[in-house]
Amino acid sequence: IEATGGRAALARLTSTYATGVMEFVAAEMHGKMEIYAKAPNKQLVVSMLEGVGEVRQGFDGQVAWSRSPTGEIQEAGGALLEEMKRAATFNAALKWRELFPKVELAGEETVAGRKAYAVRLFPAAGKPETRCFDRETFLFVKETGTHELPGQGPVQIALEFSDYRDVGGIKVPFRIQQVMAPVGEIRITLSEVKNNPELDDTLFRKPVK
Repeated sequence: IEATGGRAALARLTSTYATGVMEFVAAEMHGKMEIYAKAPNKQLVVSMLEGVGEVRQGFDGQVAWSRSPTGEIQEAGGALLEEMKRAATFNAALKWRELFPKVELAGEETVAGRKAYAVRLFPAAGKPETRCFDRETFLFVKETGTHELPGQGPVQIALEFSDYRDVGGIKVPFRIQQVMAPVGEIRITLSEVKNNPELDDTLFRKPVK
């Protein structure tokens, strides 16, 4: 919390917007991405992939949903609902004790050639995950765990976060490298991040069609 700007700076956030590009390395496929988030627990991720179309995944505070490029709309339940609900928690870093009743130090790892503390987090519902924090800067640099994906079920995912930049007094990773079976490596590079944009609640609601 302190490494990314401090509790007071994070508490001033009420919404965020980010946009950038994504690359599926093995498939040589590119696309654009937009991420909208609003307190206390709303989120929308829009991916526009070349040759595939638009994919939307959202949580409006109660309902978790996704819409495929063909227009098929699915509502999440069970483990996927719990995971999307947790992922949509705004300012989750400030609420880690609520989200993860049990947390333990799991040793050290090397991430991008640097030493990092590995922390094991156990949610009230769902599988545990491991997060790594740089031993010198204390920035969040890696996450590994089993995550639920719409239409795929549980999948092992590893993410690395880098290229931290200051956005209104808060450090944000502008580069995310994700490795997920069977897709392989996905690189996400943000080009813009905005703090406290005006976001209407209707943006996050499940589409009618």
